[in-house]
Amino acid sequence: MLFGFAAGPGAGHTVSWSPSMTCVSPLRLSSAAILLALAAPAGFAQTPAASAAKAATASAAPATPATGTAPTAAGSAPADPNAPPPAPPPPPLSDIIFTNGDIITLDDKRPAVQAIAIKGSKIIAVGTSKAILARWKSEGTEVVDLAGKTLVPGFIDAWGELSRLGLYSVAAQLQSPPEGRVTDGNVLLRELRDWSKGDMAKRLGWVIGFGYDESRLRELHAPSRNELDGISSDRPVIIVDRTGTRLVANSRALALAGIDRDSIDPPGGRIGRWPGSKEPDGSLEGAAATTLLGALPQLARDERQALIQQGQTLYLRNGYTTAVEARATADDLTLYTQAADAGALKLDVSVYAEAGSAAAALKTHKQIGAKYYKGHLRLAGVSFTLDGTAEDRSAWLTQPYQLPPPGKPTRYAGYPLLGEDTVNGLFGSAYASAWQVAVQASGDAAIDQFIAGLKAAAEKHPGKERRPLLVGATTIRDDQLDALKTLGVSVSLAPQRLGLSLDTLSRDALGAERTARFSPAAAALGRGLPLTLHNDAALIEPAPLEVLAAAVKRPAGTDQQIPALEALKAITLNAAQQLGEDKIKGSIAVGKLADLTVLSANPLKTPADKLGEIRVIGTVKEGTTVFGGAEGGVPITR
Repeated sequence: MLFGFAAGPGAGHTVSWSPSMTCVSPLRLSSAAILLALAAPAGFAQTPAASAAKAATASAAPATPATGTAPTAAGSAPADPNAPPPAPPPPPLSDIIFTNGDIITLDDKRPAVQAIAIKGSKIIAVGTSKAILARWKSEGTEVVDLAGKTLVPGFIDAWGELSRLGLYSVAAQLQSPPEGRVTDGNVLLRELRDWSKGDMAKRLGWVIGFGYDESRLRELHAPSRNELDGISSDRPVIIVDRTGTRLVANSRALALAGIDRDSIDPPGGRIGRWPGSKEPDGSLEGAAATTLLGALPQLARDERQALIQQGQTLYLRNGYTTAVEARATADDLTLYTQAADAGALKLDVSVYAEAGSAAAALKTHKQIGAKYYKGHLRLAGVSFTLDGTAEDRSAWLTQPYQLPPPGKPTRYAGYPLLGEDTVNGLFGSAYASAWQVAVQASGDAAIDQFIAGLKAAAEKHPGKERRPLLVGATTIRDDQLDALKTLGVSVSLAPQRLGLSLDTLSRDALGAERTARFSPAAAALGRGLPLTLHNDAALIEPAPLEVLAAAVKRPAGTDQQIPALEALKAITLNAAQQLGEDKIKGSIAVGKLADLTVLSANPLKTPADKLGEIRVIGTVKEGTTVFGGAEGGVPITR
């Protein structure tokens, strides 16, 4: 539990912040708002002074006659047993008041306040502690003493995969140092083989590993389809790379997905082939990888819902009140609808459907709407991928890589996943249906393709602002940033990736000069582009404070560092604007949802090299606690 209670003087109750407790329970019986799960199981604890006063009052009171009737004041008439019961007390002016801490509103009109008041699911007042307590505190109001902690708007992930995060968190972990221990293909296969003997592999019916990075394996390439056949020939075996956009499958998995020498690349995807052959080599990218994941033997409904809950738990305990499910399949839409209908979603989930495989399902999928949340679920738009990543030299560049991969020519510059006609078709279909488009593109050649496709669709289907999103943009040029500004495009960067792959980028992929400009956040901000930041897909645990730290203090290209305030906006207010929800989220202001995160320290006052050490103490979604506990509390699942 996050807090211990002490009865406050006068009307209402005062709640003291105590991170040593771990139990979570509702604060109020009469209010729909449930404060940060603060109450001890025994209820409110009286202060010593209150206990003494109560004892003194009891000892001074006259004895009650043993007649079974209540005593009456002298000269007053006995109570009428037929009289109606007294009227209930009026509802509190506010349900919750936060005070006595740093409150970062991110509202330019009121950037700094001392207290906020909440009624139901919304913020009803902000201001000085004296004014808020005098105006909004009444009988039944819970006053939360932040005890010097920091209150910020709830974090919003502009790009992620909530349900797959749950799956990947229980898969064989194939990350390279320092995140993991996979240094080469042999270690990777050993980790995968060991995991295949465990309970989770038996429950799934297939073998899955996550997080490998070709650029950090000694061989500089992933194990092949044939090597995965050595793990198992009768069960599907797949390994998913750190970005979640590429995988390698064994023969059994390919057969279950119906992928063979006669298969054609799906829109937004690529099937790898053996050199000089049409036979698949097991490597799949983009929509081809997504399609295979959907074709694997399915878990029972309860097991699949448990993976969504696992992903949700990871987000809640890291302060997120809104998450994204990117590249969602038609099957994902069904699963999320079931979770929403069952009331199992405790944070908002915005879904980007995979344009190549799931867009058709959206036209008949009535349960998920684009205009509002239903059971904390809504449609954000459609997504697809144009290239790979610079780290493993699969991003599509206009200039060659520093060193070509083994077997590639000197002028090798990566490759596109999609042809021009396919890209234009995907953009045109999305714009014709008035869907928002989110596209992953890392290389500057792929970003040129993105800009051209977007321009063509906008000219053919003019209309209201659709807030297109470019995800990745690791090697974007200045002229491209200017073009994005003109087109009204937002950019979402993963700043942790530079630190994770610095050696590979500077030595093999891009060289020192281009690496220094990798994910150029400052250049984007300098042009007034809407900037959001998201977690690196290679890391299982979403870590917003580490994302913020990576943007504020870079290991290379310090001219692309951004201030902590701008980084905080990029994971709150800017992300809300990207989703078209900034009128109700992203800052602490009157009328907005009470989506809040409590931090152990103020990120605007913390040294850059210490930002990643800030802990999430509690998470509140619409006035209800969804996570509590400084050292790993458990979210409420009511």
